[in-house]
Amino acid sequence: MRLLSKIHHKNLVGLLLLLLAIPHLTGSTASAHFFYFNPDSSFTNFASLKLMMDSFLSSHGFTFSFQPFARFQDFDRQVKERKPSLVFLPEWYLKQDGNGNNFKPFMVPVYRGVTHYRKVLLVGANSDLTLSMLAGPTIAMTPVGPAGITMLNETIFKEHGLEANTLNFITTTKDSDALFALALGQVQAALISQNNLESIGKINPNILKTVKILAVSSPIPLPILCYAEGVLTPQELDKMRTSLLTGKHDKNTAQLMELLNIDDWQSPTL
Repeated sequence: MRLLSKIHHKNLVGLLLLLLAIPHLTGSTASAHFFYFNPDSSFTNFASLKLMMDSFLSSHGFTFSFQPFARFQDFDRQVKERKPSLVFLPEWYLKQDGNGNNFKPFMVPVYRGVTHYRKVLLVGANSDLTLSMLAGPTIAMTPVGPAGITMLNETIFKEHGLEANTLNFITTTKDSDALFALALGQVQAALISQNNLESIGKINPNILKTVKILAVSSPIPLPILCYAEGVLTPQELDKMRTSLLTGKHDKNTAQLMELLNIDDWQSPTL
C-alpha cells in the first residue's frame, strides 16, 4: 500500500507539472472574459457575432470567453460580478463606472473616417410636437446610465433648453425598436443613432417618410475597447493590438469588423 501511494503521488506531481508547462491552460487569459455592449449598434444577430468573434480569438491564439450583451442591466451586473479583462463599451459607461473597475482605453474604432457619431431626435412626420413641448411625450431610446444622461444633456438637450432628467423616456434594446415604435405611433418621439437611421432607411425607405428630425446632437465618441488594468500582460495587449490592426489584410478579421461597422482602429486620445 505504501508503494502504491508513492506511485500515485509521483503520477499526480507529474500531471501537475505537465499542466503548468502548457501556457494556454494557465495565466490570466485561461479564464478571462471579453464583454461587448453597444446599444447603438445597427446589427441584432448576437449569435453570429459570437461565432465570428470566437473564431477571430481562437485563430489568433486567444482564450477569452466572449460575451455580447443586449440589455444594459445584464451588462452592468456582469461587469461588476465577473470583472472582464477586455470590454467594448460606450464612452459614457467608461466615465460612469470605468475608474472603479480600473478600465483603461485600449483601442478606438474608426467608422467612415471618424471616431464619433451623432444621435437624432425624431417625431412623427405629421406631428406638431416642437422641442419646447417634449417634457410630457414619451421618447423611445436605447438605455443609458447616469453618465449617459449627462452625455445626452451635453450633446443635444441643454442646447435646446431641455433637461434629460425631466423627460419621459422608455428604453428599447435596439435603435430599430425605437424607430418602429415611433412609426407605429406607440411613442411620440425617438432618439436614435443617425447612422442607424440611414441604414434602416436603405433597407426600408418608406419608414423615413413616417418620421422627421427635430434635432441632431453634437458628436458623440464611438464605443471604446478597454482593458482591465493589472490583468493582461503588456505582451498580451500588444498581441491583441496587432491582431486588430490586421483587419484590412485578414479576411476573417475584415468580416468581423464589417459586422461591427468598424473600418479601422486607432490609439485612444483620452
